Amino acid sequence: MENTGRKNNDSDGNVGMGQPDDNGFVRPFVQPRGRRPFAVVFLLVALGAVVAAFVYFALYQTGHIHVTREFSDGSIFSGYWRMGEPFGEGVLVTSKGELFEGVWDDNGKLNSGVVVAKEFTYTGGLKDYLPDGYGACHYKDGTRYHGFWSAGRKEGLGKLTTAKGDVAFGVWTDGDLPPAEGQTYSTGERVYGIDVSNHQYVIDWERLALYADSAGVVKPSVDSSRYLQPVLFAIIKSTEGADWQADTFKRNFVEAKRCGIVRGAYHFLRLSDIDGQIKNFIENTPLEPGDLPPVLDMELDKREMARYKDLACEYAHKWLDAIERHYGVKPILYTYDSYYNNYLKGKGFDDYDFFIARYHEDYPRVPHLEIWQYTEKGRAGGITTPVDLDIFMGDYSQFESYMDKNKISTIPTRAL
Repeated sequence: MENTGRKNNDSDGNVGMGQPDDNGFVRPFVQPRGRRPFAVVFLLVALGAVVAAFVYFALYQTGHIHVTREFSDGSIFSGYWRMGEPFGEGVLVTSKGELFEGVWDDNGKLNSGVVVAKEFTYTGGLKDYLPDGYGACHYKDGTRYHGFWSAGRKEGLGKLTTAKGDVAFGVWTDGDLPPAEGQTYSTGERVYGIDVSNHQYVIDWERLALYADSAGVVKPSVDSSRYLQPVLFAIIKSTEGADWQADTFKRNFVEAKRCGIVRGAYHFLRLSDIDGQIKNFIENTPLEPGDLPPVLDMELDKREMARYKDLACEYAHKWLDAIERHYGVKPILYTYDSYYNNYLKGKGFDDYDFFIARYHEDYPRVPHLEIWQYTEKGRAGGITTPVDLDIFMGDYSQFESYMDKNKISTIPTRAL
């Protein structure tokens, strides 16, 4: 074989078979093995910090991070922040100690919410942090206003009540309520209300008003007037029989309270499953402290009432007794004056307060008459259909006294 000039140390076993000696090779850019983990950890930590900062900034700018910020004027905001503006739920406390709570919109504006100040608490519409639109203001001295505002002043339809029992209602201008020309009555001399059901469909409770004459008398079928009376109470249909519920009840019940109207609820009696009727009303009628006593509507068909009067009275007593035990107040009984005289008189109902329907100029002659429904053809601002009109048998101060004595005072348990 030809000699290549390479060493052949086969005998030593060091280098052989023509393989090169690689002991002199150097691996470039390789750190000593003992320092490698620290560099990796450092890089990972740095990268994680950058990513975390980026994610936090992205969440912060898109309104997903809850923050607390103090402004140069001393105000403090706690809530969500997006693109340099408040966004979503939050609370702002001004340097004067006023608290604003609500939901800021996409433009950083608070259009409605709750304002708590030293002299009042306001709930409703806002513009530039001043009452605007519809809202309710409860003052420290007991005065309450429910109505419209503009730039922090009463403007438009509204009702004001005082702790002394005074009432003012009408169209306000720049914080004042000028009387209508020719007006000879004071609001509160008469206490008007309505009772409503599904027949009234959607009610605009914010614009609810009754049309009166210059003496303050609200008459049937009058659909406009410069003289206005407030709706001071509303009795709303909740249930009928053992398995029917009014689909307008929940909204009407909530809206009446929001608009400062004393509210109540009624059940329409049927001659079927009285235990089911009791359960139906209790499970679907969440009366609260300050509400009117529950009302039983006893106006069966004339022929049915004449034929089954004893059964109707028996069912009425069972319902009234069970409802009184549950809510802790004596219910009110609604019926026609003719039904009282022909079927209920002398049947053990005379200890109840009565809410009587009589569509005549003369009021009903019934003991314990508290509310008179005097027409089913009333008209009201905020309601597009005819509505039952009611009047309490006394002035506003007497109505408040009646409520103090008979209103729901505790939240009843849900169990029967």
